[in-house]
Amino acid sequence: MKSLIVLVLPLLMTGCIDPAPTEPARPQDEVPAQRQLPGGEREYSFQNGCVIVLRATQAVVVSETAGCELYQRDIALLYASGA
Repeated sequence: MKSLIVLVLPLLMTGCIDPAPTEPARPQDEVPAQRQLPGGEREYSFQNGCVIVLRATQAVVVSETAGCELYQRDIALLYASGA
């Protein structure tokens, strides 16, 4: 019994010490940086360099940079709609 505790305790402790991941486990969980442009348009920037610009009054994509994934457009539209 004592040897079992000696073997299990270090395994339990390593789970407590591991640092939290710096990136979301799923890229779809990323929260974009938000900024309002001078004309009122809303800009959403992602870690991979994707930038999506939406209209000032509607959740409609005005432009997006190369390399944007569909889920990033969806995230920007969700944030713009206030959901």
